[in-house]
Amino acid sequence: MKKIITLICCVLFSMLLLTGCASQEVNLDETQIQQVEGNVKSLISLIVVELPTDASAEGDWTANAAYSEADREVQLNLSKDIWEELQTKWKKENNLKIESQDTYEKAIASYLSSEEENGTPTGLVDGYVYASAEDGFTVTATLVTEVRNVEMVVLYDEDMYITNVAFNPVYTVGENMERAALNTLLGMGTVFAVLILIMFIIQSFTLISKIEKASANKKEKKTAKKTGDAVDNTIAQIIEKEETELADDLELVAVISAAIAAYEGSTSTDGFVVRSIKKSNKRSWKSTLN
Repeated sequence: MKKIITLICCVLFSMLLLTGCASQEVNLDETQIQQVEGNVKSLISLIVVELPTDASAEGDWTANAAYSEADREVQLNLSKDIWEELQTKWKKENNLKIESQDTYEKAIASYLSSEEENGTPTGLVDGYVYASAEDGFTVTATLVTEVRNVEMVVLYDEDMYITNVAFNPVYTVGENMERAALNTLLGMGTVFAVLILIMFIIQSFTLISKIEKASANKKEKKTAKKTGDAVDNTIAQIIEKEETELADDLELVAVISAAIAAYEGSTSTDGFVVRSIKKSNKRSWKSTLN
């Protein structure tokens, strides 16, 4: 029991340590904080909605400020020269430094996916959340939509370049439970489907075995029939040969009986019984005749 309690305490302590590491403060000076907040507003204006020049990122926005499909098409198909010009412009005006064009396009794709699920943001929650990250830090701004809040997470490297922008919906506890239940059902359904498939495969193996066995029995019957026919033919040939030999023996018996009768001076073969017929020595036969 003591070992179990000790183990539980160690796990809880480790979780607390991990939580402390995750919530480690980011050391930024006032200038860097202003730059980061200005970058967030610029990203909102570039990726989310086109804010009026006299409006701040905070407060309510109008849905009419959303970019059109034609605008998105242009944003996602910038030439290399135009991209370099825009980078120079953003660095000069807003000190906004995006690592690459691919980072910019992925940020737009992430937002469009979020917009399809939650709609166009109408405002921004006051305040930003900073957190340390590997080789940099993240800043999170919470966007307000009619469906649910969406967190815009901006990842910076050590040189204050933006390396990733992601838009993550903030689901309620009930929604998370529902999603977890759906994922569980999907996982269990997949497992059962695979098990049923395996069951059918195993049953098919049994069916194949039965088919092979029936085919083998059929071949054995054909072979047995052929063998039986061959045996019958052989027996018939043997019987025919024996009958032929018997007929030949009867003829030989008749000839010998007639010869003996002539030798004895008898005109009839009655009373003669041939017990067996054996080949006689030629010389003995001649001496007997002499």
